[in-house]
Amino acid sequence: MNDRLDKAGVLNDTLHFCEDFAVSGPIDRLQVPGQGPLAGRLIGLKSNIRVAGQAWTAGIGARAGLIAETDAPLVTRLRGAGASFVSRLVMDEGALGAATDNPHFGRCENPAYPGHSAGGSSGGSAAAVASGAVDAALGSDTMGSVRIPAAYCGVYGLKLGAGVLSMGGVMPLAPSLDALGIFSQTPAMLHDVLTALCPDTAASCDIQHWIAPDSRSLIGCHPDVVAYYDQIQRAMTGLIGAPGAAPVMDFAGLRGDAFLLTEVEAVTSLGAEAGLSAGLATLIDYGRRMPSTKLDAALDRMGQAKADLMQALERAGVLLLPSVAGPAFVQGARPPVGQADFTALANVAGLPALSIPKPGAMSPVSVQLIGPAGSERILIDLAARLNATV
Repeated sequence: MNDRLDKAGVLNDTLHFCEDFAVSGPIDRLQVPGQGPLAGRLIGLKSNIRVAGQAWTAGIGARAGLIAETDAPLVTRLRGAGASFVSRLVMDEGALGAATDNPHFGRCENPAYPGHSAGGSSGGSAAAVASGAVDAALGSDTMGSVRIPAAYCGVYGLKLGAGVLSMGGVMPLAPSLDALGIFSQTPAMLHDVLTALCPDTAASCDIQHWIAPDSRSLIGCHPDVVAYYDQIQRAMTGLIGAPGAAPVMDFAGLRGDAFLLTEVEAVTSLGAEAGLSAGLATLIDYGRRMPSTKLDAALDRMGQAKADLMQALERAGVLLLPSVAGPAFVQGARPPVGQADFTALANVAGLPALSIPKPGAMSPVSVQLIGPAGSERILIDLAARLNATV
């Protein structure tokens, strides 16, 4: 395993998917390889996940001296399955960001699309997987922070449903929306890591139907995204049959509402942290000053969107959407305002969602499937079947 950690260190020199490999790498080298279904597998861990002996920073510079005494429960499960780790994968500060360009720990590069952003806030996790440094990685997803970097880096990204896996030992951002997620290059690896983390999740089954939004929802999407979306639609039709109509959703408005909630809940989760950047401190201050009437209206709209989607998926169906409207933006540019338009819905509804990359794309693009509660394995199985047809 030390050979693989050495390789990760070499790759990190160029891609910077770790916060400070010179510090975290030697500690990871002290790991004793375990036995179990993940023996020999190297898994990356976003730096908001607590790992014994490592700094638990959540991307916040002032926490670099805060050394965790115990593993997060999810890390304990993975150790029990035989996994080894690359710790402290770089992320946006406090997980509130969209580019993994961290003011304290630096910028993560995109190995699949050089010169372009790895996305955020779990960009380090996506880049580590895309580079082959690790077999899989874990991240957190509040409005799309697993699926967006997965789409930009050309890998699979599974957001777990609410409550499927405890968030204990994971520093929160917006608990009402936060979920854990898994990155990998194959559906099979997603399945193996999910099984180790959540052995009681439901078994896969046949999809009875699927739904898709009106084509007007794709207005503004990059032509490569539209082409891949159409390709997957045809594949889904061949596997399952013609789609039903999805409920009409204001995706951009819902993203805005979810961001308001994130700013408000960040007051509690991050507001007492020292040494925050001016940008993050400003967002938290805005959350402190949020009028209750504005938040209540946003919560009402999110509640209605959740109810509409839950009703539409109640027959074990899935919703097909783009993951992001376009490929990754140029490194250093301002992230697109609507980056999370298509991803926030799954967090609002607390449902699992899986980002599926276009195989071999020079500029990675992706679509996502959102399924009903408990459908993580169903989504993985369907992604594997789709992968065999495109």
